[in-house]
Amino acid sequence: CVSDEQYFSRAERGCVDCPTAGRFGVLAGVVVALAGTGFFSYRTLARAEAWDRFRARLDIVESQVGFQPKFKIVVSFYQVVATLGPVYGVRLHEDFTRWTDFMDAISFDLLGLTYPDACIGSMADRLLLAGLWPIASIMLGGAAIACYALAEWLLSGHAGSDLVRSTLRRLLYWAILVAYLVLPSVSRSIFKARQCESFNVDDVTGERRSYLVADLDVLCSADDDEYSGLDAYFWAFFALWPVLVPLAFLVLLLSIRSEVRAQRVRATARASRFLWRDYDPGFLFWEVVDMGRKLFLASLVLF
Repeated sequence: CVSDEQYFSRAERGCVDCPTAGRFGVLAGVVVALAGTGFFSYRTLARAEAWDRFRARLDIVESQVGFQPKFKIVVSFYQVVATLGPVYGVRLHEDFTRWTDFMDAISFDLLGLTYPDACIGSMADRLLLAGLWPIASIMLGGAAIACYALAEWLLSGHAGSDLVRSTLRRLLYWAILVAYLVLPSVSRSIFKARQCESFNVDDVTGERRSYLVADLDVLCSADDDEYSGLDAYFWAFFALWPVLVPLAFLVLLLSIRSEVRAQRVRATARASRFLWRDYDPGFLFWEVVDMGRKLFLASLVLF
């Protein structure tokens, strides 16, 4: 597109004006409203006499049906399928995609779902946002959990070690959940800084040049200052997400391995149950293996 205030929309088959920055404010308002509604609903239900019976029945149904493993299978499947276009160049027919567009939310690509990449700014700005927004989400969620613990302490009139431990367990569970859900999409956004496409620029000499697919204004060459400037961002976020997050999960599972196998689960193991509860003790680390599979299919093939 000629104007910096526009981006190319495949749906519209042409250049479209970039949405205003107020979209982020609307999104933030919706998230806060939903979180507040959920919090007050939970507090109201928790005081009801029938809540304990309903929660016990819900636990029984969940243990029999297994909602969590089914949720993981659906999310993992779609996170890999969503890479067919941007990673493998596969384009599905519009008659099919119109029925599956609503599933884009499962990719947990917050920036891609709310704001076009081309409207954010330079490729360096996009990398910064892609690598930092999950950390901001974890911090905001942690602040909400801490505020909830503070309110609980003020209402009860006394603070104990149990309240502190339960708060820390919730913080750990939230961090694990966010990292698990966003890892494939964040890693894919990071590897966009290395995904180039070659074009023929001179039919006579056969000269070809490679440009960044995510930003065709960036020449994939060490002589291009903008492209070479992406190296520091790329390697920093590469070490943080595709490398350190799976390693952190592995170390965490190693630290609770004896507890899980002995069926004497303590606080840390309970807080990280999202990673191991669906597997037999002998396959405690399978979630890390599956995470490596998703990373390879969704992003590492671009490296």
